[in-house]
Amino acid sequence: MPFFDCWDLAPVTIPPRSRLHSIPPIGLGTPFVESLTGYMVRLATSHAVRVSDLIEHELSSSVPYFRAPAGISRAVNGVGASARNWVSAVERFTLRDDLRSLTLLPLAAVLNDANLMRSERAWCPRCYESSAAQGRDVYEQLIWCVRCVEICPLHKIPLETSCPACHHELRPLCAVSRPGICSRCRQWLGTTPESPKEVSGMGYQVWVAEEFGRLLAIGPEAEPVRRDNIRKVLLDYVDAFSEGNRIATAEIVGCATTAFCNWCKGATIARIDLLLRMCYELRIPLTSAVTGAITAANTTAIGLTTEARRRRGIRPRRSADRVRPELLLATKEYPAPSLGEVAQRLGYSTPDRLYAADSELCKTIVRRFNKSGRSRWWKKRGAKSPDHSIIRKALEESLALDMPLAVHRSAAALGYQTEDALTARFPDLCRAIKTKRAKVRAARRSAVATELEAALGADPPPTALEVARRLGYKGASVLRETEPELCAKFVARRREIVEDSRRELGRRLEAVLQENPPPSMSQVRTRFGITPSTMRRRFLEIQRAIAARHQEFRDSTIQNVAKGDDYGLSHNEAWR
Repeated sequence: MPFFDCWDLAPVTIPPRSRLHSIPPIGLGTPFVESLTGYMVRLATSHAVRVSDLIEHELSSSVPYFRAPAGISRAVNGVGASARNWVSAVERFTLRDDLRSLTLLPLAAVLNDANLMRSERAWCPRCYESSAAQGRDVYEQLIWCVRCVEICPLHKIPLETSCPACHHELRPLCAVSRPGICSRCRQWLGTTPESPKEVSGMGYQVWVAEEFGRLLAIGPEAEPVRRDNIRKVLLDYVDAFSEGNRIATAEIVGCATTAFCNWCKGATIARIDLLLRMCYELRIPLTSAVTGAITAANTTAIGLTTEARRRRGIRPRRSADRVRPELLLATKEYPAPSLGEVAQRLGYSTPDRLYAADSELCKTIVRRFNKSGRSRWWKKRGAKSPDHSIIRKALEESLALDMPLAVHRSAAALGYQTEDALTARFPDLCRAIKTKRAKVRAARRSAVATELEAALGADPPPTALEVARRLGYKGASVLRETEPELCAKFVARRREIVEDSRRELGRRLEAVLQENPPPSMSQVRTRFGITPSTMRRRFLEIQRAIAARHQEFRDSTIQNVAKGDDYGLSHNEAWR
């Protein structure tokens, strides 16, 4: 009796099939990770279709509020809702779950969307050449899409933003985009120019490229990233750099004091270019600022920032209770330090803050130093005082200045601790110097009223700080102290000018609503020199009206073009 094999009739589980090719992303977990726009270009290439066809016939149905394909390129790789929508759409059709790392979404909590992404395509020609020569896939890197990165972190050459053949700037995503190919003239972009363009601040730009590359490398593992991370690290470094003096640190970093204090409070997110400049000046690794982790290597950086603080002469912000223990230790040191050495050790340029903390301990330090034999020339055996002619010459040179040096400063420069020795030898010269200094100060103060009255009549009036600096002062507080009434009128006048200019700008913006064809919001901002934040804060209703009118005009134009015979040509031009 013949035997036959038994057939297993149980149903076979078929894994889900993706609508589009599930091609793996390139460079995940490295500084050279692929961008989402580059992934979409490679996806269209693998299907042998145009990028426009892939988006309009497949992906656009899964993206809410999708209108015009030409406007998606800048936001796809960023941190906003558009990036989330496009990641969700592409993952849905490819059945992948790692495409979020092809954007900056893992870092959305600490990155401000303003000035973050490029509006044009950028690339490194040597990266293209290297990939093609080694037979690897040519692709678009995410780091090239970041506006503040101008250097290739691998080859240390400036990124290119215009085609070497047709000299046109390109969009990050076009209807016929191909990896490494110009979307206009179809020429290979891997050709390095004979004379590459120079980039100002090359050392800083190299640092930016390397640090941002490290940030992209840890991006997938860094989640969840919290806004409080930057605040935590920033407070630690501010304490190390200027011992809590946020105003001094903001001046060194080069940003507005209010913005810097808001970062320290965690109230706002730092703009990427300001965040990078701050990390560069304070020697904070960008990865530490984002993750909130301070490693052993960062401790060395904190020491270096302390040295930089001393070189820049930043005054620490200590209470008397924190200064007093340091003074007490100095009274027991051997050999006895001078009070100036103690002040310098604590980060102060003069001992004034030490005297304010505890004058008795300061006097004890001075007495111990004078008895130690380490004091100035008049306490040393065999020392000779400066010749009378040298002292006279120094005082006469000081008197010849528009604003003479204080007598005690001239005495310190000659090796004296006080001005008594100079006053005793040349009383007339010292008296003349003090008289001239008093006259200069009185003349400056008397000029405050004249300068403020002149500023009130100017159109537009200068700022109070500009008036103070014309008079030789560093700040505007002298104006308020000397002429409070005139200063109040001046401030009120400045406010009136600002309000008038805002009303005039509002009228000009309302006139835009009558223009035909209606301009876009970006065109209006460029014409009047207004920032997006100013428009949102001051003219929100007018902005909405201009945007709605322009959108209505675009919709009607697209409908009219769709009815014409030249739809294909106009449609392709919209992608360029």
